Amino acid sequence: MILSGPLLAQDCDPKTYASTPSDQFREHADGTVTDTKSKLTWMRCPLGMQWQGGNCVGVAAQYEWVDAGRFIKQMNGNDGFAGHRDWRLPALKELEGIVEHRCISPAINLEIFPATPPTGFWSATPEKDYDKGVWLMYFLHGKSYMGNAQQEWKVRLVRDAR
Repeated sequence: MILSGPLLAQDCDPKTYASTPSDQFREHADGTVTDTKSKLTWMRCPLGMQWQGGNCVGVAAQYEWVDAGRFIKQMNGNDGFAGHRDWRLPALKELEGIVEHRCISPAINLEIFPATPPTGFWSATPEKDYDKGVWLMYFLHGKSYMGNAQQEWKVRLVRDAR
C-alpha cells in the first residue's frame, strides 16, 4: 500500500493571509523549491518519499536524530540529491519559515510541499539545557517542541541557494 497524502484533510482559513504563498517559491523539476524570501532550497518531499509526476509518493521515513545526520552525510557523500551534495537538517527557525499559519493538519502549503504528513520533523537545533533534547517542528498545527534525540521523527532537508 502506497500513501501519497495525509490521512487527515487539511483545514485552512481562506480569509486569512497566507504566510507561505505559492508565489513565494520557485519550483524546480527535480523535486526541489527555492524560497525567494529566505533564499533556501528545500526538498519538496520528506526523506523516504520520491518526487514523481508532480507529487510526493511513497512513505516518509522516520529517523532518530543521530541516524538522520548519518543518513544525510552518507547521501551527500554519494550522489547527493538533485545534483547537490550540501543538504542538511534545517535550523528550527528555517522550519518555522515554511509553516503555513492559516492551515492545520498539516500546517504547510501543500501545493509546494505535497503529501506532508501532519507530524514532527527534526531540526538541527539542539536544546541547550538538555543534552538529549532537539527541537522539532510539528506540522499538525505548526508549533515547535523539544524532542528526545532517540525518538523517531520525519526529516525534510534544506540547502543554501546559490
